[in-house]
Amino acid sequence: MANKLKESKKRPPMFLLTRGKKRPSSFLSLRPQIVSSKKQLSESVRSATKDSLWISYEKDLTNDLMRFASKSNSHLGNGLLIHPLDMNSIPTLTSLFDRLAFKANGGFLPPHELAEVFESENRSDLFIGSSVNSDTETITFWRGDFRSLTVPFSTFNNSGDGTKPDFEECAVIDSGLTVQLGDYEAAVEAILYEHDLEFRRRLSKKRLQEDQSFGASLRRLRKQRGLRREDFEPGICAKTIARIEQGKVSRVQKSTLDVLSSRLGVAPEEIESF
Repeated sequence: MANKLKESKKRPPMFLLTRGKKRPSSFLSLRPQIVSSKKQLSESVRSATKDSLWISYEKDLTNDLMRFASKSNSHLGNGLLIHPLDMNSIPTLTSLFDRLAFKANGGFLPPHELAEVFESENRSDLFIGSSVNSDTETITFWRGDFRSLTVPFSTFNNSGDGTKPDFEECAVIDSGLTVQLGDYEAAVEAILYEHDLEFRRRLSKKRLQEDQSFGASLRRLRKQRGLRREDFEPGICAKTIARIEQGKVSRVQKSTLDVLSSRLGVAPEEIESF
């Protein structure tokens, strides 16, 4: 009982702004305070702390939240707004929240998967939603700790079977583990590895502790690029790739390294760094 009480005290307050009857059940594990009226909203602002979590599905309640919080000079914590948003309200919202994730032309995970991410210890390494900007050819991803990560379209190369990413059909799926672009899929881990230096260092350290071989590095890089072993043919047959990855080749020839580096898009000496 004491442990449960201790965990309860550590959990930051969560306020769920919604009038949907089924939605609250998806967030039960987070013990949300359901807010569906101005009166409840006013009371919630007064009880909020600097580490509170706000999730709003209702535009009018978000607008009322801004009014109440601005009048009382409240600092609300982190906010997730899953509804159409007036871009003119962004300056006010960013002054009220430490971190803010909002819907522009993208979307977020369904409620039960959002709850799963927010409960996860590695939520900062999971995505909860995305927003595509076709003018700048970039995608902004929102992470489980509400930090954003913006990456260029060029991050997503055609997969080994020729599947092309469809940036008009962008979604985060699999409880924050996968980005879907039409029929094309990319692992969130691979995106973070390429664009987040701290994540890459942390993961590389872990991988080095687990397996430091050239074959293991080749396998990780091949999968990150979405390539099959057969995709290195005719330069290198699939069986040879398998033997290298399994550590059965004691010395990789220069000609083989040249084919690998060309297909993987990295310098030969960089393969072992993955």
